Amino acid sequence: MASQTTIHQHNYQHFEDLQMSSIAFYTLLKNMITDYRYPNVSCTAVTLKEAGIFSSKREYLRISKQRYSYYVCASPFGKSFFISWWLQEDANTSANIAQKFGWLGRTVASHLESKTFYELDSEAMFTSSITSIIKAAIEKVKLDKGFRQDVPVTSI
Repeated sequence: MASQTTIHQHNYQHFEDLQMSSIAFYTLLKNMITDYRYPNVSCTAVTLKEAGIFSSKREYLRISKQRYSYYVCASPFGKSFFISWWLQEDANTSANIAQKFGWLGRTVASHLESKTFYELDSEAMFTSSITSIIKAAIEKVKLDKGFRQDVPVTSI
């Protein structure tokens, strides 16, 4: 149960001596995802702060289905370029509110959080498919920019 926002995955790819447009990578990735015609999957540009309240902002591509969202950042870093992605599950607000009302609320919350096999399968298909597409987009960048294919994608 996600009682708060949960990060399930973080991966990144670093490219030495590569200058590339973030928008170009986001467009490539969005087009690849659109080609698959997945139901109820949306791709939107979002702006997130780099640090505290007065910090600069950075544009990410958010790929969402229900409570799951990937946040993809593609950005120059000095003379290099990196692509980073995070898989986040949003909290179930209804279940969190219900839990505050004693045993009855906890019972209702457990029912709100329970998932069918179909829902679990859909979540698994979404997360594995989008991860594969992000990795395929990275491989396309490697190929297009003349990088060797054996540079691994790193997971944390």
